[in-house]
Amino acid sequence: MKKKVLSIILVTIIVVSVIGGCNSKDKESTSTQNNSQINDADGTFDITQDDNINLDGTMPIIKDPSKFPQMKMLVVNPPDRTKKIHDLLQVQRLEKETGVIFEWQEIPTEGSSEKINLMLASGDLPDAFWNGITNEMAVQYMNQDVFIPTEELTEKYMTRLKSVYEKRPQYKASATAPNGHTYGFPYIEEMYGLVLTPGPFLINTTWLEKVGKRMPITVDEWVDCLRAFRDAGDLNGNGIADEKSYAVGLGSKDLFGSYNTFLQFTGAFGCASTTGGMPQDYFRIIDDKVVFTATDEAYKETANFFNMLNNEKLIDPDSFSPGTTPSDPLYLNTLKNDVAQIGSFGVWAPINQIPVREVYEQYAPLPRLVGKKGKMGHKLNFSEMQNTSMITITTECKYPEVMALFVDYLFEPEISITTNWGAVDYVYKRGDDGILHFDLDENGLMIMKDGYTTFGELRSNSTPARGAMAVLNEYYDTVADYTYDAIDLLAAQKVNGKDEILAEYTSVPRMLLTVDEQSKISQIQPQIFDIVTKYTLQWILDGNAETTWNEYLSDLEKAGLSEITQTFQGAYDRYLEN
Repeated sequence: MKKKVLSIILVTIIVVSVIGGCNSKDKESTSTQNNSQINDADGTFDITQDDNINLDGTMPIIKDPSKFPQMKMLVVNPPDRTKKIHDLLQVQRLEKETGVIFEWQEIPTEGSSEKINLMLASGDLPDAFWNGITNEMAVQYMNQDVFIPTEELTEKYMTRLKSVYEKRPQYKASATAPNGHTYGFPYIEEMYGLVLTPGPFLINTTWLEKVGKRMPITVDEWVDCLRAFRDAGDLNGNGIADEKSYAVGLGSKDLFGSYNTFLQFTGAFGCASTTGGMPQDYFRIIDDKVVFTATDEAYKETANFFNMLNNEKLIDPDSFSPGTTPSDPLYLNTLKNDVAQIGSFGVWAPINQIPVREVYEQYAPLPRLVGKKGKMGHKLNFSEMQNTSMITITTECKYPEVMALFVDYLFEPEISITTNWGAVDYVYKRGDDGILHFDLDENGLMIMKDGYTTFGELRSNSTPARGAMAVLNEYYDTVADYTYDAIDLLAAQKVNGKDEILAEYTSVPRMLLTVDEQSKISQIQPQIFDIVTKYTLQWILDGNAETTWNEYLSDLEKAGLSEITQTFQGAYDRYLEN
């Protein structure tokens, strides 16, 4: 009897469990449908059946965020960001206008590359990366089921990005991987070519006036000014013989080639070379061919010219010593002093790197100096599309269409500008003319908020910045002001001959390289850079360029110069086909 009762109880429990399980599955199915995962007969999801999502670009993308899951977005935070991403005004605007709310995974800049590489290798992925993925990473993992190709999403859902590519086809060519796909979405920051030429090449006009010299317009006149500075004595009036005629960052690897002004003089001797801390250093495009310019006779003549400057004690001896970092030459520290001590030099951002106002106001940009065989200046191997794959979608993402629609919204002109530089009513104020103007005081300085002291801090704490977006030249003065902290920099570059230089030269474009190409270049390029730097310093100090030139050419060839040139040529030919 006891066994019979026990059997009845067990059967009852099983029936209840089965019924409960069925009810649970029914609820789960309903919940899944509410979250836009609608199962087709083949088990795939048809997002078009979810009426909670606007797939036509209408805002908001998600009508009711409470019925849509939060996708995971990883963001690398800069060191000066003190607020959480959810608290940034621009993020709150994006959430409100799109209805897309992310679960943000925040990591600090320090150690971010190692952490992201570990995530990529292990498969522990977010739905998307806001930043932190380099062009090289995108190619390295393109066939490893990590990032999804995005060209079809772009074609179907991203009218704004398509418009940018139609206006600037070179960006689409640069973003196309060797296998013909695109991975992720680009970060484009046009600023009238700001990053395509070095920062300002300056001269001390107060000193010019004291020595009775006008602003030089030729290389020879510039040298005469340096000689006058050398011979004038106490030009800065501090009673110390601490004046230097000219300082240069020889061997500096600064990103925009502003400190190693040796390279800027090569054009005056017949063939402009270029550097800037890039793998394509010293390469240029001439007649659709990749050319290594540091083997041209003009490079040797420039070295002989600098040997003359050094023999006449016109170059600051610190120019031959390693800088405080691989990118920063020693003379940048001198520029921070209370008196001017250097007659002529190059910088990236004068207003920041010459912090004493009285000293800053003594300097003015030189015109594009004319030499016997050409003019100074060179174009950098850089691109205003600074990253081809800034926001990338991973294979973990179940809603790539929604992600694409959200990213396309970032390409709306005002959204691109404010997401890049800062939120309205924090960094910008909307004027009566409808244009966004920087929030400045009566002295033309940024109005600081929340205890922050720099424009960079305001930017980092009002917007995530530097995601996928496009700030195009035509947006300035129609949508927003030109960037607050770059106005004097651009003006000085133009005096240096920027517009003429950009029209005159063709740089090596940004190109996505195969893994094999990346490996080959990473092995050869550092050797090439070291050989050029070693011989250049030797020639300037010893004046033996003529006798060691062939040895120099031989060392470059042994290091793989022909091989790396052919590698870049193959990548460039592929770029032209895209």
